[in-house]
Amino acid sequence: MGPPASPLRRQPPEESAQPRAPGKGECGGLGIGMEDDYVTIPYGLLLLAGGVAGYVKRGSAASLAAGGGFGAALLLAGALSAWAFARGAGGAAAIFATVLQIVCAVLLTVVMGIRYVKTRKIMPAGIIAAISALVLIFYVYKISTGGNKVYIPVAAE
Repeated sequence: MGPPASPLRRQPPEESAQPRAPGKGECGGLGIGMEDDYVTIPYGLLLLAGGVAGYVKRGSAASLAAGGGFGAALLLAGALSAWAFARGAGGAAAIFATVLQIVCAVLLTVVMGIRYVKTRKIMPAGIIAAISALVLIFYVYKISTGGNKVYIPVAAE
């Protein structure tokens, strides 16, 4: 017998109480569910670490401010998204998190993409632009498939 059940658990697609169209709400239709906070929090940590690294390596206060600002904003968005999911409600927190995620990803894709085109430097502009574009695609996908799955408490199963 495995470990005791957690009071908060993400619902696997095969346990859904409501039938879904194949691939609806699942990454690539492969049955792999992924909530947006699984992407947002590591993305925010990456930006925060990159800002600190830019400051330590080159003394760039702009890197620290941008990486710290965007990283903190995305960590906040990820935490709000996870909190809204755990409470089983969308509401204002989920909407604010989604808007914040999209705005950060769009700004970083555009600004760092322009910077890459001008400088042709892969690090950091090209990498941040590419990662931000991929994350933006993920966010658009999540919105177009209905967002995060519905929370079902373990006790209700």
